[in-house]
Amino acid sequence: MKPPEIQEWMKKFVIGQTPAAKEVSVALYKHLIGHRTGNILMIGNSGSGKTTIMKAVELLLRQSDTFKEYGTVVRINANLLADLASRGMQSTAILEKLVTEARARFGADAPIEQLQKAVSHGIVFIDEVDKIRSHVGDKPNVTGIIAQESLLTLMESEIQLVPIRHDLRGAEHTSMVPINTGGILFIAGGAFEDLYDQVFDRVTAHGKNPPWKLVTKADGSIERQIVFNLAQHLLHNDLFAYGITPQFIARFDSIITLRNLGPKDLLTIFRDTPDAIYPIAQEYFAKYGVKMRMTDDAMFYVADKAAENPRLGARALKEVFGRIIKHFEYDPWTTDRIMKGAGGEELLIDLETAKASYGVV
Repeated sequence: MKPPEIQEWMKKFVIGQTPAAKEVSVALYKHLIGHRTGNILMIGNSGSGKTTIMKAVELLLRQSDTFKEYGTVVRINANLLADLASRGMQSTAILEKLVTEARARFGADAPIEQLQKAVSHGIVFIDEVDKIRSHVGDKPNVTGIIAQESLLTLMESEIQLVPIRHDLRGAEHTSMVPINTGGILFIAGGAFEDLYDQVFDRVTAHGKNPPWKLVTKADGSIERQIVFNLAQHLLHNDLFAYGITPQFIARFDSIITLRNLGPKDLLTIFRDTPDAIYPIAQEYFAKYGVKMRMTDDAMFYVADKAAENPRLGARALKEVFGRIIKHFEYDPWTTDRIMKGAGGEELLIDLETAKASYGVV
């Protein structure tokens, strides 16, 4: 699969982040053909698609034996890394997780040379990497410093010895196997929650006006909003001030800033993606014996309300829709929205019902 084919496959899952998906597709292609590629750091608000991109890559690599050799993938949370680093176990833990995943893919009897190659060409996803910042405010964050330094050891193309169990003349044996970490692709992501405000304050200092823009809502209407594109203004010094050390940043060839999802993106995520909230809710009511349907303007309302909280991204959809639908999930027959239709009982949620339900605490 060439980068355009990888990106096209990812479009089913990754909404509104085409530049990021393209860059990850190129890095993944280089990795799969054994071409040297740089590590990637993704910066974006919660719910903007960082973990979705990681999961999409995992799913792609695990669905076919074609990717076995270079497709051993693990995903780990940076908070866990910080805890392991404080106990001096981080580097070994990541490589051992790759060994476990490789063994699961190739089988318990896989030759040690095959496991060694799979680990040496693995992919490590690190979630919430912003949690291992070197300082919080004016106070040093010791575990974060140790975690960054420990990760650097893995990301600097060094030889690490990793224990790998294998069969030796009919008995189980553990050998310390050398792993060249230079072939491992690291993709890290974090919300960097204070970074947006930090950069916004810097850019709008000394009386400069924040940028305004006409924004299209889910129903196609236009409104004027403050739109601050972090990617246009982000400097390395901003990341240093946040608590990411220069040495750590230097290990990432690409820094991708994911944009905030707009109402139209959120509408697609709500209605049309795999595991979308709306069809899952319809399945629930079908098991209840009721056909649930939302009007288009009611769905536009859900997307527009979710877009009002860009710090939550797609996760805001669950909060908005949950407030609307929870009264009907408990007992739809106690409401006045159940109607007799040709196919049985139907629950219709129109714009007026959505607004009224959202306002109920």
